[in-house]
Amino acid sequence: MLLLCTLLHFSVDGVCAAVMANYAVSEPEFSRIVYYFGIYNLIAFGGQWLAGLFLDKHKALVVPSLAVTPLLLAGGFFGGIFARTVLVATGNCIFHVAAGIIILERSDTFREPGIFVSSGAVGLALGLYRFVRASYFEALCIMCTAIALLVLRKSHRPSAHHELTHNENFAWLIAGALMLLVCVVLRGFGGSSRVPEYVMLMPCVFMLGKSAGGILCDIIGFRKTILAIFEGLWGAVILTFAFNMTMPLTLRMLHWYFPEYPGLTFGLAAGCLLPGAFFGKYFGVAPVVMSVMQFLSLFAAGYIFVRYRRGKEFFSQLQ
Repeated sequence: MLLLCTLLHFSVDGVCAAVMANYAVSEPEFSRIVYYFGIYNLIAFGGQWLAGLFLDKHKALVVPSLAVTPLLLAGGFFGGIFARTVLVATGNCIFHVAAGIIILERSDTFREPGIFVSSGAVGLALGLYRFVRASYFEALCIMCTAIALLVLRKSHRPSAHHELTHNENFAWLIAGALMLLVCVVLRGFGGSSRVPEYVMLMPCVFMLGKSAGGILCDIIGFRKTILAIFEGLWGAVILTFAFNMTMPLTLRMLHWYFPEYPGLTFGLAAGCLLPGAFFGKYFGVAPVVMSVMQFLSLFAAGYIFVRYRRGKEFFSQLQ
């Protein structure tokens, strides 16, 4: 299932990027390009927390939501640009939340969310720079969706999330979750800069960083991974790599904080990338400073989780 969802993420982001890029190259007015890309980002990322909350309340619709995704993406091939933008953005929004719920609830380690999310950066770059046609991505999306639906229909694996404990510390849990969301905001700003001379380098670094972050967490524990991220300050590529290593930590730890709301927590994390998308070029804080801020946020969130949520016994099992 992880492989299918990873391929789906690659294809979904590829379709969306290619559809929007095909419009952009034929649009002479830059302001209109910015406008429609803004609409796309608001729906695709800003809408995920609403879609996640809805699917958390209606779990029976999670799998059918995957089936709807390629149909919505197909709308990006027809009609006016406004309709195409809304349809592909909605398809992207629904897919990420539905697949995110499946990945988070069917696994309990860091590597799965890291690997799942990693492929989107490469699909996005291939589509955005028109290296691969939107129709090819759509064909892959349809094929993987069909297989995924068959696999999910035959497997009824129970959720791996933990039961709620320490309800009296709910305010602290909110504080810890906010620290994790701050990490995502900073990652959005850190990823808003690009190196145009190496179009495919940064997306590949994003992918490797996200995957490696999850795998390292499982091997050495998230405390040591946080320290490794803090020490990764050697040049733009390594820094970008380190920024993206935080992704599986934030997703999995948010799920640990509120295991009954995987869709909402996944959607909130996605929505926190929006400030970087809209205001990244105006954010004047040095990358090293953002790394320190990320380290402090992760450390605070981890401490709160251990102190007020699961206890030392659970923490020791992660090492």
